[in-house]
Amino acid sequence: MHLLDPRSLPPVPWKNGGGVTREIAGDPGHWRLSLAEVTAEGPFSLFPGQMRILTVVHGSGMELHTDGRVLRAQLGAPLPFSGDLPVTGRLPDGPVRNLNLIFDPRRVTGSVSVHAGARTLAANPEEVALYLLSGTASCQTTAIAAGQVLLARGTPLKLGPDALALCVAISRQT
Repeated sequence: MHLLDPRSLPPVPWKNGGGVTREIAGDPGHWRLSLAEVTAEGPFSLFPGQMRILTVVHGSGMELHTDGRVLRAQLGAPLPFSGDLPVTGRLPDGPVRNLNLIFDPRRVTGSVSVHAGARTLAANPEEVALYLLSGTASCQTTAIAAGQVLLARGTPLKLGPDALALCVAISRQT
């Protein structure tokens, strides 16, 4: 079990200059979990053969323009899409912070689920991270604050009555 504030991780600037990414966890060639600070509109990087799940964790949301369609990324709502998809991000209401799960669907299955309110989330050996959007949570005797990430496998998590949390799970393909 490891608790961290992803905003304290070293920022890596994007090639297009539209923001920075902070890598939280991963298994190279299989999956990556990161936090992106999006400060300018522009094209997304392509991740051929990969799947993406983008979840806005701060800000009003963003629009992903692609192939004549607009995908709306809203606060706390996981949005899955192909890493092959050419996307241009638009920020109608200003900068956002996104939690991004990128994974190779031939090797692993990835998911991001939303949990709200007081409950205990059972120990799940596939769960790799909990991102607390708001409220309070704890794991064993460790308190988790909004904006922090708990990296854990198979550990029960207790959410407070005001909690809104994202659980990231990864399982290997068999």
